Amino acid sequence: MKTKLLEVIREYRHIDRAILVLRLYVGALIALHVIGKLQTYNFIIDGYPALLFDNTIATFVIFTSLESLFAVMIMIGFGTRFAAFIMSLGMFVEAFVIFGSLGRVGIERQALYIAIYLFLTIAGGGRYALDSRVARRRMDV
Repeated sequence: MKTKLLEVIREYRHIDRAILVLRLYVGALIALHVIGKLQTYNFIIDGYPALLFDNTIATFVIFTSLESLFAVMIMIGFGTRFAAFIMSLGMFVEAFVIFGSLGRVGIERQALYIAIYLFLTIAGGGRYALDSRVARRRMDV
């Protein structure tokens, strides 16, 4: 029984590597997105929506900080499901609530990110995530 279980685990080991590559890729894309937002701050801030507060600057700072924090969390695999779920909700709001009401047609990028984040929400960080390493150490004790 134990050998069959180990065979199944070995057979699906490549999925953990694929999840690692996807986490690193998406985290790097979000980090580059945040850097681009900070570089073009003066142009973005005028059209940035004020969702939480009446002040667009406060909303920009909070959302940009959360995006960068969640990108790092996804890359290192710490709280991957939580970070990916929150990021998918953010993309959903951006795609269908903010831009949907403005009549924006091209929401392909947001839909792609929603799909990737939902996959990471379901799959988790995989074997090479910080969460799984911590969980394995707890089981060894």
